[in-house]
Amino acid sequence: MDYTITLRSDLSTGMWPKAQQAAAKYQLNKFLKSMPKGTIGYVAGGAPRDWHHGWGCRDLDIFYKVPATYDDMNAAEKVLEKYHTTHNYSGYDYTGQPIVSVHEYPVHSGSLRFRKVQLIRLEVNPIVVIKDFPINLSHIWMDTKGHIKCDFHYYYGYNARIIREVHRNQYNYTYLEKILPRFDDYTFCPLGWQGERPEATAIPDYKVEDALN
Repeated sequence: MDYTITLRSDLSTGMWPKAQQAAAKYQLNKFLKSMPKGTIGYVAGGAPRDWHHGWGCRDLDIFYKVPATYDDMNAAEKVLEKYHTTHNYSGYDYTGQPIVSVHEYPVHSGSLRFRKVQLIRLEVNPIVVIKDFPINLSHIWMDTKGHIKCDFHYYYGYNARIIREVHRNQYNYTYLEKILPRFDDYTFCPLGWQGERPEATAIPDYKVEDALN
Protein backbone atom coordinates (compact mmCIF):
# COMPACT_ATOMS: atom_id res chain seq x y z
CA MET A 1 0.00 0.00 0.00
CA ASP A 2 1.22 3.51 -0.83
CA TYR A 3 0.62 6.58 1.32
CA THR A 4 0.15 10.20 0.19
CA ILE A 5 2.28 12.82 1.93
CA THR A 6 1.31 16.46 2.40
CA LEU A 7 4.18 18.84 3.10
CA ARG A 8 3.77 20.99 6.19
CA SER A 9 4.26 24.74 6.03
CA ASP A 10 4.42 25.32 9.81
CA LEU A 11 8.01 24.14 10.21
CA SER A 12 10.90 26.63 10.51
CA THR A 13 11.85 26.14 6.86
CA GLY A 14 8.42 25.02 5.70
CA MET A 15 8.10 27.44 2.77
CA TRP A 16 11.43 26.35 1.29
CA PRO A 17 10.42 22.71 0.79
CA LYS A 18 7.15 23.74 -0.86
CA ALA A 19 8.97 26.10 -3.22
CA GLN A 20 11.52 23.41 -4.06
CA GLN A 21 8.73 20.89 -4.61
CA ALA A 22 7.19 23.21 -7.23
CA ALA A 23 10.59 23.80 -8.86
CA ALA A 24 11.31 20.06 -8.90
CA LYS A 25 7.96 19.39 -10.55
CA TYR A 26 8.94 21.85 -13.27
CA GLN A 27 12.36 20.22 -13.78
CA LEU A 28 10.83 16.73 -13.93
CA ASN A 29 8.17 17.66 -16.50
CA LYS A 30 10.61 19.71 -18.57
CA PHE A 31 12.99 16.76 -18.80
CA LEU A 32 10.31 14.18 -19.59
CA LYS A 33 8.86 16.38 -22.35
CA SER A 34 12.29 16.45 -24.00
CA MET A 35 12.49 12.65 -23.97
CA PRO A 36 10.67 10.14 -26.23
CA LYS A 37 6.95 9.74 -25.66
CA GLY A 38 6.27 7.06 -23.05
CA THR A 39 9.29 7.86 -20.87
CA ILE A 40 8.29 7.62 -17.22
CA GLY A 41 10.10 9.31 -14.35
CA TYR A 42 9.91 10.35 -10.70
CA VAL A 43 11.83 12.53 -8.28
CA ALA A 44 12.81 10.13 -5.52
CA GLY A 45 14.92 9.55 -2.46
CA GLY A 46 16.67 12.39 -0.67
CA ALA A 47 14.80 15.43 -2.02
CA PRO A 48 11.21 14.48 -1.12
CA ARG A 49 12.47 13.01 2.16
CA ASP A 50 14.14 16.30 3.06
CA TRP A 51 11.04 18.30 2.12
CA HIS A 52 8.90 16.05 4.29
CA HIS A 53 11.18 16.80 7.25
CA GLY A 54 11.01 20.56 6.63
CA TRP A 55 14.44 20.97 5.04
CA GLY A 56 15.70 22.19 1.71
CA CYS A 57 17.14 19.43 -0.48
CA ARG A 58 20.82 19.18 -1.43
CA ASP A 59 20.17 17.92 -4.95
CA LEU A 60 17.47 16.37 -7.11
CA ASP A 61 17.43 12.77 -8.34
CA ILE A 62 15.16 11.91 -11.27
CA PHE A 63 14.79 8.18 -11.88
CA TYR A 64 13.41 7.39 -15.33
CA LYS A 65 12.93 4.69 -17.96
CA VAL A 66 12.85 5.13 -21.74
CA PRO A 67 10.67 2.85 -23.96
CA ALA A 68 12.80 -0.07 -25.16
CA THR A 69 12.61 0.54 -28.91
CA TYR A 70 15.54 1.37 -31.16
CA ASP A 71 14.12 4.74 -32.25
CA ASP A 72 13.26 5.79 -28.69
CA MET A 73 16.63 4.73 -27.31
CA ASN A 74 18.42 6.59 -30.10
CA ALA A 75 16.32 9.73 -29.55
CA ALA A 76 17.03 9.57 -25.82
CA GLU A 77 20.78 9.41 -26.42
CA LYS A 78 20.62 12.57 -28.51
CA VAL A 79 18.84 14.41 -25.68
CA LEU A 80 21.30 13.17 -23.07
CA GLU A 81 24.31 14.37 -25.07
CA LYS A 82 23.78 17.91 -23.76
CA TYR A 83 24.13 16.77 -20.13
CA HIS A 84 27.29 15.89 -18.22
CA THR A 85 27.82 12.13 -17.95
CA THR A 86 28.84 10.98 -14.47
CA HIS A 87 28.48 7.19 -14.92
CA ASN A 88 27.83 4.68 -17.66
CA TYR A 89 26.76 1.19 -16.70
CA SER A 90 25.90 -1.99 -18.52
CA GLY A 91 23.01 -3.63 -16.73
CA TYR A 92 23.38 -4.21 -13.00
CA ASP A 93 26.31 -2.41 -11.41
CA TYR A 94 27.90 -2.50 -7.99
CA THR A 95 24.91 -0.75 -6.41
CA GLY A 96 22.71 -3.72 -7.23
CA GLN A 97 20.32 -1.51 -9.21
CA PRO A 98 19.48 -1.77 -12.93
CA ILE A 99 21.10 1.57 -13.78
CA VAL A 100 22.01 2.32 -17.39
CA SER A 101 23.60 5.75 -16.97
CA VAL A 102 23.70 8.85 -14.78
CA HIS A 103 23.81 12.39 -16.16
CA GLU A 104 23.54 15.70 -14.35
CA TYR A 105 23.10 19.40 -14.89
CA PRO A 106 23.17 22.45 -12.57
CA VAL A 107 20.23 24.72 -11.81
CA HIS A 108 21.15 28.39 -11.97
CA SER A 109 17.99 30.12 -10.74
CA GLY A 110 14.97 29.75 -8.49
CA SER A 111 14.66 27.77 -5.26
CA LEU A 112 16.87 24.98 -6.62
CA ARG A 113 19.69 27.38 -7.45
CA PHE A 114 23.22 26.02 -6.92
CA ARG A 115 21.88 22.47 -6.85
CA LYS A 116 22.35 19.68 -9.35
CA VAL A 117 19.73 17.53 -11.02
CA GLN A 118 20.82 13.92 -11.49
CA LEU A 119 19.18 11.97 -14.30
CA ILE A 120 19.33 8.30 -13.39
CA ARG A 121 18.32 6.08 -16.28
CA LEU A 122 16.96 2.64 -15.43
CA GLU A 123 16.18 -0.57 -17.27
CA VAL A 124 12.97 -1.15 -15.31
CA ASN A 125 10.04 0.88 -13.98
CA PRO A 126 11.46 3.45 -11.53
CA ILE A 127 8.88 2.58 -8.88
CA VAL A 128 10.30 -0.96 -8.72
CA VAL A 129 13.77 0.44 -7.98
CA ILE A 130 12.53 3.09 -5.53
CA LYS A 131 10.65 0.49 -3.50
CA ASP A 132 13.79 -1.65 -3.44
CA PHE A 133 16.13 0.99 -2.02
CA PRO A 134 18.15 -0.54 0.85
CA ILE A 135 17.19 2.10 3.45
CA ASN A 136 13.55 2.62 4.44
CA LEU A 137 13.67 6.43 4.50
CA SER A 138 14.50 6.48 0.79
CA HIS A 139 11.18 4.87 -0.19
CA ILE A 140 9.54 8.18 -1.08
CA TRP A 141 8.89 9.76 -4.49
CA MET A 142 7.12 12.57 -6.38
CA ASP A 143 5.28 12.20 -9.70
CA THR A 144 4.79 14.67 -12.56
CA LYS A 145 1.73 16.19 -10.86
CA GLY A 146 3.74 17.05 -7.77
CA HIS A 147 2.11 14.35 -5.64
CA ILE A 148 4.45 12.84 -3.06
CA LYS A 149 3.97 9.24 -1.95
CA CYS A 150 5.76 6.64 0.13
CA ASP A 151 5.41 2.95 0.87
CA PHE A 152 4.97 1.15 4.20
CA HIS A 153 8.71 0.98 4.91
CA TYR A 154 8.98 4.78 4.88
CA TYR A 155 5.58 5.30 6.53
CA TYR A 156 6.45 3.12 9.52
CA GLY A 157 10.00 4.45 9.83
CA TYR A 158 8.91 8.10 9.76
CA ASN A 159 6.16 7.65 12.35
CA ALA A 160 8.30 5.49 14.66
CA ARG A 161 11.50 7.52 14.02
CA ILE A 162 13.39 4.45 12.93
CA ILE A 163 15.99 4.16 10.19
CA ARG A 164 16.45 0.56 9.19
CA GLU A 165 17.92 -1.58 6.48
CA VAL A 166 15.28 -3.09 4.21
CA HIS A 167 17.83 -5.51 2.73
CA ARG A 168 21.56 -5.92 2.19
CA ASN A 169 21.54 -6.65 -1.53
CA GLN A 170 23.30 -3.34 -2.10
CA TYR A 171 26.18 -1.54 -0.45
CA ASN A 172 24.29 0.29 2.30
CA TYR A 173 27.02 2.20 4.10
CA THR A 174 27.16 5.00 1.55
CA TYR A 175 23.50 5.75 2.26
CA LEU A 176 23.93 5.45 6.02
CA GLU A 177 26.94 7.78 6.15
CA LYS A 178 24.82 10.51 4.54
CA ILE A 179 21.60 9.88 6.46
CA LEU A 180 22.52 9.03 10.06
CA PRO A 181 24.24 12.33 11.02
CA ARG A 182 21.22 14.32 9.86
CA PHE A 183 18.62 12.24 11.72
CA ASP A 184 19.84 12.39 15.31
CA ASP A 185 16.32 11.87 16.68
CA TYR A 186 15.98 8.53 14.87
CA THR A 187 17.01 5.09 16.04
CA PHE A 188 19.01 2.95 13.62
CA CYS A 189 17.98 -0.71 13.46
CA PRO A 190 20.26 -2.99 11.40
CA LEU A 191 18.67 -5.77 9.43
CA GLY A 192 17.90 -8.75 11.68
CA TRP A 193 17.90 -6.75 14.93
CA GLN A 194 15.58 -8.42 17.47
CA GLY A 195 16.09 -6.29 20.54
CA GLU A 196 18.14 -8.77 22.58
CA ARG A 197 20.79 -11.45 22.30
CA PRO A 198 20.01 -15.16 22.57
CA GLU A 199 20.39 -16.34 26.16
CA ALA A 200 23.43 -18.45 25.28
CA THR A 201 25.42 -15.41 24.09
CA ALA A 202 24.01 -12.72 26.40
CA ILE A 203 26.11 -11.08 29.13
CA PRO A 204 24.86 -12.28 32.57
CA ASP A 205 23.04 -9.78 34.77
CA TYR A 206 25.40 -7.33 36.49
CA LYS A 207 25.79 -7.81 40.22
CA VAL A 208 27.64 -5.55 42.69
CA GLU A 209 29.24 -8.49 44.50
CA ASP A 210 30.70 -9.71 41.21
CA ALA A 211 32.41 -6.37 40.68
CA LEU A 212 33.90 -6.43 44.18
CA ASN A 213 35.37 -9.93 43.88
